[in-house]
Amino acid sequence: AALAEIVTDDMPFLVESVLAALALSGRTARRLLHPVLRARRDAEGRLLSLGAAEGRPESLMHVEIAPNPVRLTGDQKVPAGGWEAVEAALRQAMAEVRLAVTDYPAIRERLRQAEGEIASAPEAAAGQNFLRWMAEENFVCLGHRLLRLEPQVAIEDGLGLLRDESLPVFDTLRDLSAIPAAVLAQLKDGVPLSIAKANMRARVHRPQHADVVATRVFGADGRVVAIRLFLGLFAASAYNRNPRSIPWLSAKVERILAAAGVDEDSHDGRALRNILDTWPRDELFQAEEAAILDGARRALDLSIRPRAALVLRRDPFERFISVIAWLPRDTFDTRLRETVAGILTRAFQARLSAFHIALGDGPLARVHYVLGTTPGAVPRVDDALLEAAVAQAARSFTDRLGEALTAEQGEARAAQSLARWAEAFSGFYANHTAATTAVADIAMAEAALASGHPGARLERAPGAGPRSLSLRLANP
Repeated sequence: AALAEIVTDDMPFLVESVLAALALSGRTARRLLHPVLRARRDAEGRLLSLGAAEGRPESLMHVEIAPNPVRLTGDQKVPAGGWEAVEAALRQAMAEVRLAVTDYPAIRERLRQAEGEIASAPEAAAGQNFLRWMAEENFVCLGHRLLRLEPQVAIEDGLGLLRDESLPVFDTLRDLSAIPAAVLAQLKDGVPLSIAKANMRARVHRPQHADVVATRVFGADGRVVAIRLFLGLFAASAYNRNPRSIPWLSAKVERILAAAGVDEDSHDGRALRNILDTWPRDELFQAEEAAILDGARRALDLSIRPRAALVLRRDPFERFISVIAWLPRDTFDTRLRETVAGILTRAFQARLSAFHIALGDGPLARVHYVLGTTPGAVPRVDDALLEAAVAQAARSFTDRLGEALTAEQGEARAAQSLARWAEAFSGFYANHTAATTAVADIAMAEAALASGHPGARLERAPGAGPRSLSLRLANP
């Protein structure tokens, strides 16, 4: 264990950012005390007095740090670095908080400028209202950058965390002299406002990939000449509120419903609206409307015929893959969630960046997996085969055992065996035993019970080496 003592000017986000820096370093805080004191200091920063009314408020943070590595996001453990790395992470977090807080008024001013710059674009009102909504403490502004596209690509007006021009918001914009044509075309597509995830993780406020709100700057001829990138994190209100109460997002939802072509007062219309209201919020912000509609229609079908299913969205620049998985609630647990994550990450040679679980009243649990991928190295995957693999993993042990018993004994006898043995096995056994092995164990157990003598057999477990055998015993 270690102790960190931090003294700094009192500012927003200090405590959250300390915890975020520790998480990114693979550590947790055993205890965190953070009194705010008024202090007077001389020009060199030497302490003159504490508690004076004219003193400046300072935050004193006392952090007891546990030595163990922790889970950051997804199912990946972050290796715990040395204490020097932890100290560096804390210092960087405090510096980034100061940058974000110091430049916040200027970033707010750029939000107001962006309102005027998109005024001539189609459906500008929704975008303008959204920018005003962001400024009402619904978006934690961490940085701003102006990406000039004409006459040549250049970075200007860096604020907050983006004062450092070498810090890329997106990996595809790391080398401004070699931006892929597809990326440049998307930047100039004329859409007044769009939302994406940055490649960088935020150390201020929450340890997750930062959100980026991009607004276009139009020239006199109506072409896009620059883009403003607002880096930050949406506040909890953006995730907890009904999307119809959020400007820009509400208009997007209405367009999706209109494209669905259903009567809003019909059963399907009401069901689709509820599906969109509860759709993973990052997907609602970032995905194209056609992709959201396809996923919502799939969810509607699953509400009628519940079963394990997947909806995948591939980032056009191969930075990530978003997977929404529906899994039977009666078999859903941590083991199944991790099993499905393993199937997905192996299929795409990816890492699990995040997951979000939604449990409603229905028969299906929903898990939104975000897989980080390497551009240029993403395998081609058959979505149907991938879904079939997930569906097989999601089947209960009882279902798999019943199928194996039927294949071995026929339906009538299998039904009797299943009724007798379905509840006889422990959770550990069910999670680690193939159904065909269980059928053989049942036969051995029934023989032992009938004869009154122990039974035994040697077998080679699936995947075991040629010199590895397991001994299975049944004692009446």
